[in-house]
Amino acid sequence: AALRVTLPIPRGFAIFTPRMPLKSAPPEVQAYFEALSPAHREQLGALRSHIRHLWPEAEEDFSFRLPTYRIGGKAAFALAGQKTGLVLHVIAYDLLEPFKHDMLRLDCGRSCFRFRQLTPELQELFDRVIKYVGSQIHLSRRSARPTTYRKAIPQN
Repeated sequence: AALRVTLPIPRGFAIFTPRMPLKSAPPEVQAYFEALSPAHREQLGALRSHIRHLWPEAEEDFSFRLPTYRIGGKAAFALAGQKTGLVLHVIAYDLLEPFKHDMLRLDCGRSCFRFRQLTPELQELFDRVIKYVGSQIHLSRRSARPTTYRKAIPQN
């Protein structure tokens, strides 16, 4: 029997369950989540549900070969499951400036948060990042592809 650890979910953080009504996700996004390991699927699913809960008008598509969330037509977030962990990409990385001190103590790139476990501390930080970036996306002037390709993409 496998040991299952359940972490407390902070107040206001949506929990992913199969019973939650999902907007019709593109087939590529559904296939992406189905291909993840159960542990990764559960954690990225919680993050996916939280983005959709905070920004119900966000469009989910499969840009950059990852589940991507657009707010007001601009790509805002992307989720990735990798062998070594999980990643939340903030495509409009110039909006992460207010979180630079939080990012110093985490495994972060210029535009991403890499993590192995979605802890309550990370959930609280992601909640603030998702709310802030979503509300300020119209002010973003820079974005980065959520891949190892690191060249900035100017936005018009």
